[in-house]
Amino acid sequence: MNRLYPLVLEHRLPRLVRYCISACIMVVCAVLQMALQMQTGAPGYFLLLSGVFLSGVLFDRDCGIFAAVIAVGVGGYLSYAGGFGLDFLSTNALFAITAAGTAVVAEFQRAELRRVMLADKTKAVLLQEMAHRTKNNLAVLGGMIRRGGGVRMPRDHAFRS
Repeated sequence: MNRLYPLVLEHRLPRLVRYCISACIMVVCAVLQMALQMQTGAPGYFLLLSGVFLSGVLFDRDCGIFAAVIAVGVGGYLSYAGGFGLDFLSTNALFAITAAGTAVVAEFQRAELRRVMLADKTKAVLLQEMAHRTKNNLAVLGGMIRRGGGVRMPRDHAFRS
């Protein structure tokens, strides 16, 4: 979990670099989708959605929406059969809604992952503090034992048998 923390929460990359990485992810997904379409002969979109989700989780909502726009463009290109009929428009409109929804879900997933990671980091700090206090308390008790004992009661208050 600690390895994911810098990847998800800390973005030291400029916005342009994040957009370029998202575009590269989408190009890889588009090439794989085209190769799959050439093998099967049936148009599909599911590899494009994985690229949208990956871009949204790795970076932010803006990169996820950017990847969704690329996916819709690639999906329209892959499904174009020579005309803009109702079938083409309805299929691509549904895919556009699905891609945008995937980007939003990826953002929610990223926010939840951020919350869990920050809670894990807080828990680790609290456990370190508790260990430190326990060591201090044991050191105080050890010092009291080495000095010969703790609290002594005066003789007149001692129990008599």
